Amino acid sequence: MSAFGRPLMALVVFVLVLATLGAGSVVFDAAGDGSEPPREFATVDNETSALWPYTSRATAFDGRTLALNLIVYGDTEETALHLTEQSEGDWNETDEEEADVGGAEDDEAVFGTATAWGNAEGSTRYTYASPTPDPDDGIWLAESYELHDGTYLGTRHHIRAYESPADENWTAMQAHQEHWDWFHLRHTVDSIEESQQYVETEFMGRWFVDDVTRVHMDNDRSSDGDGWVTVVDLADRPTALTVPFVGLLGASVLRRFDRASVVRYWGTPRVRNAIALPVSLIAVYLFVRFGAIALEGALPSLDPRIVAAPFYPLIFGGLPVCTYVFARRLDRPTAFSAASIGFAVAILLDYTLLGVTQLPVNVLVHRFSAAVALGFVAVGASHAERFDSERHGYVRTGVILWVVILLLPLLQFV
Repeated sequence: MSAFGRPLMALVVFVLVLATLGAGSVVFDAAGDGSEPPREFATVDNETSALWPYTSRATAFDGRTLALNLIVYGDTEETALHLTEQSEGDWNETDEEEADVGGAEDDEAVFGTATAWGNAEGSTRYTYASPTPDPDDGIWLAESYELHDGTYLGTRHHIRAYESPADENWTAMQAHQEHWDWFHLRHTVDSIEESQQYVETEFMGRWFVDDVTRVHMDNDRSSDGDGWVTVVDLADRPTALTVPFVGLLGASVLRRFDRASVVRYWGTPRVRNAIALPVSLIAVYLFVRFGAIALEGALPSLDPRIVAAPFYPLIFGGLPVCTYVFARRLDRPTAFSAASIGFAVAILLDYTLLGVTQLPVNVLVHRFSAAVALGFVAVGASHAERFDSERHGYVRTGVILWVVILLLPLLQFV
């Protein structure tokens, strides 16, 4: 390839990546409602208060983010306390005009285990509430507290709680499932419905709960929300402070991997090198994810973002360096396939082990582009390429694409 052709090819690939990411964003945005954020208010607390059933990144309706999906009626301090304790109780029947969220077969069923919800930190989100039925009397509320179950650098259920602004005893909540994205260096929301169901089980069958129902608030313009909000009525009785605190015993899901036999070909250097490249990429990527999670658990008092800092260079520099080193004894097609497929498998395993099942189109396109960039690095490092003086330039092309692909999410383009 000529000296002019290589930069031209890099420019063409770069433009194609940007165009594809842009198209993915358009497709994803088109899937949303695309309309002005709704300003309709729901009435709460026997229609004595008004509540905007969404959260916002600013004190403005056009900053709408996620829909509120739980409201707990009862003492606000007791509500927070109950989320970190375990107890037993009787299941209460649901009124016919409201949607039942449980599947109890008798009136005395006891459901699940309570979660040891821990304090959480996240970006500030606001909601709007009025102590009267008139929304004009309302004020913007920042979250009263945040709780989470899971790990900051892995996947977790995250609750933002908003206590009533006046003397009413209710707490509105926004619960969502999210995972830490090593390319965006922030959390990506996966679902609000999954977390809504998860938090519901914390109140089902409890002695301090009178009723658990769902009511329709028409706030379905958010993630996978369907407009139904869980309503929990706490029992009108004092809280027993002697209830024992029991931590969550998380059930680990055993995943079975089919290990295809490679014994027949293992003795050949070509196969060993072809296997070493994708295995190394998978090992580095999963080490970043679960090494950071382990360190976060070992240092709970340290800001998780500080814990993440020493691991990010392994993403930025470790993956392309690993690709270059292990591709040096491969031919061009094998090098490209091993690098791109290895990275794709690493991403797939990461999301599978985290339990992430939904991703925006632009995120999928971004990960595919990253796999292509590592493929270019592998081709440039391959044995045939290094000894062909007419075909240098793939490493440079791959590195440029890799840097651009990592910068795009950090600059909020993805």
